Amino acid sequence: MRGTFKTRRILSQPIDRYLENDRRSPKSRADQAVKRDVQDNRLAASPGIVLGAGLATTMVFIVVVFVTLGLDGSGLIIGASAGVFGALGGALGSLWHNWTVRGASADIARAEHDARHDPLTGLYNRKALFTELDIAYQASQKDDTVLGVLFLDLDRFKVINDSMGHEAGDELLRIVASRLQSSVRGSDVVARFGGDEFVVVCRDLMTEQSVIAVADQILRNFSEPVSLYGGAQVISTSIGVAIARPDDLRRPEDLVRDADAAMYKAKKARSGYAVFDEEQRLKVIDRLDIERDLVRALEEDQFIVYYQPLVNVDQKRLYGFEALIRWNHPTRGILGPGVFLGVAEETGMMGRIGELVLREACAQAAVWNHLSPDASQVKMSVNIAEQQLLDANFPSLVAEVLDWSGLPPEQLVLEIIEDVIVDHLEGLSSLRTIGALGVGLAIDDFGTGQSSLGYVKQLDMVSILKIDKTFIGEMSADKPNKAIIDAVVTMAKALDLRVVAEGVENEDQMHSLRASGISIMQGYLFNQPVSAASVDPQSWFQSRGAPPVDTRPGLTPLEVSRAFAQPTAHKRPARRV
Repeated sequence: MRGTFKTRRILSQPIDRYLENDRRSPKSRADQAVKRDVQDNRLAASPGIVLGAGLATTMVFIVVVFVTLGLDGSGLIIGASAGVFGALGGALGSLWHNWTVRGASADIARAEHDARHDPLTGLYNRKALFTELDIAYQASQKDDTVLGVLFLDLDRFKVINDSMGHEAGDELLRIVASRLQSSVRGSDVVARFGGDEFVVVCRDLMTEQSVIAVADQILRNFSEPVSLYGGAQVISTSIGVAIARPDDLRRPEDLVRDADAAMYKAKKARSGYAVFDEEQRLKVIDRLDIERDLVRALEEDQFIVYYQPLVNVDQKRLYGFEALIRWNHPTRGILGPGVFLGVAEETGMMGRIGELVLREACAQAAVWNHLSPDASQVKMSVNIAEQQLLDANFPSLVAEVLDWSGLPPEQLVLEIIEDVIVDHLEGLSSLRTIGALGVGLAIDDFGTGQSSLGYVKQLDMVSILKIDKTFIGEMSADKPNKAIIDAVVTMAKALDLRVVAEGVENEDQMHSLRASGISIMQGYLFNQPVSAASVDPQSWFQSRGAPPVDTRPGLTPLEVSRAFAQPTAHKRPARRV
C-alpha cells in the first residue's frame, strides 16, 4: 500500500544525528561533483595515449616495410623519423584539442552554474529550486518517504537594509545563506526564492518530525548574533513548513505555496515556525477562488462603491463621504474589502481596482454637485493603495480623472495608510504633485504605525489626520488612549492640520471626542456605508431652510450618476492593465 512507510531508517533522533547520517550518503553533492568531473575528462583525449599509439604504429610500419621491401638503414631511419614525427604531431594535436575542449567545457559549466544559482549567495535560484523540488517529489513518491519544504522570510531585514545600506543587506543575505547550508544535510536543497526569502527542501526522510527538527536547528543557528560592519546584529526568521507524505496529491509548486502561507501564520504569531494544516489549506483554496473570481469581477463590473458619511457634529451638517469598495459577488453576495483587497494587492490588481473607485467616487460627487448646490461643500475621500503610490503615473491619473468627472480638486481627499507612507518615503514627491493640484491629503489609521514627529514634519502636503478606531473603542475606560488622542489634537493644531475620528459607535465616545477638540467624526453612530442610491440630495446636502431641489423624476441618484459620469465630452478611457 502506497501510504505505508518503509522502516529501513528512522530519523526521529536529534538533528545532529540526522545530519551525521547524511554525511555518509553517496548522494552528497561532493560525490556528484566528482562524477561530473570524471564525465568531463572523458571528453578530452590523453596526449600520452596518442603518443604511445603513434610510436607503436610506427614500429609496426617499420617491421612491415623491412620484411616486405628489405629497406636499407637509411630507409629505416626515414620511416622511423616519419613515424616519430607523426606521433609527436598527434600528441601536440591532442594537447591542443584537450585545451580547447576543457576551456569550452569550463565555459559551458560556468554558464550552466550561473543559470541555476543566485549570483549574490551562490544558492540555487528560483528556477533551479522548482527543478530540484520536482525531482525530490518524484523520488519521495517512489520510495515512500517524507518530503519537507521550509519557506523562510527574514524578520526586520528591511530595517537593517535601509539603516545600514544595501551593502550591509547583501552581506547579511550571504551570512544567512551560509547558516542555512550549515543547518541541513548536503543532499538537501537550499535556494534563494527572492529578496530576503529562502526555501529549503528536505528529502528522503522517514518521519514528519525530522522536518520539524530541521526548522528547530535553523532557528537555533539564527539565534547567534552576527558581526555586521563592526556591530552585532541579531537576525531572526519566520519559517513556514509544508510536509508531503508519500500519498500526498499536491503538486510540488503547491508545497511552496503552502509553506509560504504557513510562514505568514508564523510571522503573525511570532512563533518561529508554523506547519501548514487543514485550516490553512481551506484558506488557500478560498484565496485561489477569490483570485480567479477577481479577474472576472473586473471584466464584468461586479464592483460597487459605498459611501460612509463624515459628520461635523459641532455644525450639525454633513462634512463628507469616504468611498468604500464592495464586491457584488454572483454567488457570495456583497463582500467587504477585507475579503479580497489583500489578494488584489498580492496579485497586482489593486491599481485597477483603485482607479475604478477613484473614477466612480469623483463622478458621483460631481453628480451630487449637479443635483444640489450645497453638495459642493461636501468632501469625497478615496483611499490610495501602496501600488498606486509607487506608480509614477498616478498624479497624472488623478488630474485626468478630475478633468474627466468635472469635480473641483478641493472636494477630493486622498487617504493613505500611515505605514505605507513610512515604508515608501520616495512616494512623497507624488503626493506633493497631487497636493499641488488642490487635492486634500489625509493620513489614515494615524497612531497605529511607525511614524514619528520627524516623519510628520516631512508630510507638509498632508492636511488631515484620521485617528484610528482602535484608540476610539476604549477611550472612556483607557486613560492612555485618551492621552494619545489629546496629544494628536494638540500636535495637529500646532501644524494646522484637521483631525477626523473614525469608528465612533456611541454617544459617550462622541462627547469625549468633542471634549478633546474633535468635531469631524465617522462611524456607525451616524451612519453605516450606503449605496449612492440611498443618498437623497434633497435631505442630505441642502442647508437648513433651503427650498427643495428639483431632481430629475423617474431616475435614482445612481442612474443619474451613470448618465452624468459618461457624457459625450468625457468619454471614459480604456482601462489600464
